[in-house]
Amino acid sequence: MVILGIDPGYERCGFAVLEKKGQTLSLLDYGIIRTDKKDDFHARQAEIGRDFAVLLEKYQPDTLSIEDLFFVQNITTGLKVSQVRGVLTYLATEAGCNVVEPKPVEIKAHFCGNGKADKKAMQQMAQMTFGLEKSPKIDDAADAIAAAHYAAYVTI
Repeated sequence: MVILGIDPGYERCGFAVLEKKGQTLSLLDYGIIRTDKKDDFHARQAEIGRDFAVLLEKYQPDTLSIEDLFFVQNITTGLKVSQVRGVLTYLATEAGCNVVEPKPVEIKAHFCGNGKADKKAMQQMAQMTFGLEKSPKIDDAADAIAAAHYAAYVTI
């Protein structure tokens, strides 16, 4: 079973690909999809969609675990992230993926044992869990790893 984890955003969108065979979980790939701040939002949204489609084609995941939207302060940013989530969930559904949408607090509690874990704790846990030489440099990638891990053990 292949799980694609996503920490959605439109400047940086974290992704991680895990493979689960029995009780063994392997990290196949992780990183971020970046967009250019100079581009308008729709161009950025299209870029994320194209790059995401490449991940779907390359790894053919069974499940997409995409962090549910949580925002308090900036409603404009939240709405744009919501639009990006719509593109990604649509593409994943069309590719035959089961889509799960855990809340950030659920992911953090599962991955770190603390629903209020900070970015550094998430990065360190990703490094320890998968024996990475260094923790993921960008917190969005660590969050995507955690989202995929959540789906591998909680929802599947």
